[in-house]
Amino acid sequence: MPSEYAELVTKLEAARETDAIEQALTAARDHLGMDASYITTIDSHQQAIHAIVSEDRDVVTRYQGTVFPVEQTFCLRMLDGEIPNMVPDTQAEPAISGLAAAEEFHAYVGVPVRLSDGRIHGTLCCVSRATRPGMQPEELRFMQVLSDIVAARIEQARGDMARLTASGAPQKLGPPQ
Repeated sequence: MPSEYAELVTKLEAARETDAIEQALTAARDHLGMDASYITTIDSHQQAIHAIVSEDRDVVTRYQGTVFPVEQTFCLRMLDGEIPNMVPDTQAEPAISGLAAAEEFHAYVGVPVRLSDGRIHGTLCCVSRATRPGMQPEELRFMQVLSDIVAARIEQARGDMARLTASGAPQKLGPPQ
């Protein structure tokens, strides 16, 4: 792993959950040179954007907290294997070229956020208004590393919440004794 990645992973592991997710999104957007990065939850009916990072405040305002019918998303098609994880030109990809999102965003990179039990929590994605014909496999591997970190943070937060809401005596948060 290149030293710049190792340094980023160390910072992410040390950050609080919300900070780690924002840092992961910022790292994804910056490293891939995309216009926005976001994390979603997804089920059989809808996809919700829970966090988005973009230098374009209009994109953040428009998409933060937005819920889409799942059939209108790039992510469903990526998860179902209809499109690859990296789409350098959304207009040239028949499975998504007709979607409204393909009119605004012309490149897409997405990876599942997979929990340790194998369930898909959602997706970690980047989009660009410009096509990205030179995408490299290293960019996908970088997104997968970030996705693993995000998944671990989600599970940690769920565990902390479960301990906080468990009936009985209060429990101390932190590593097991």
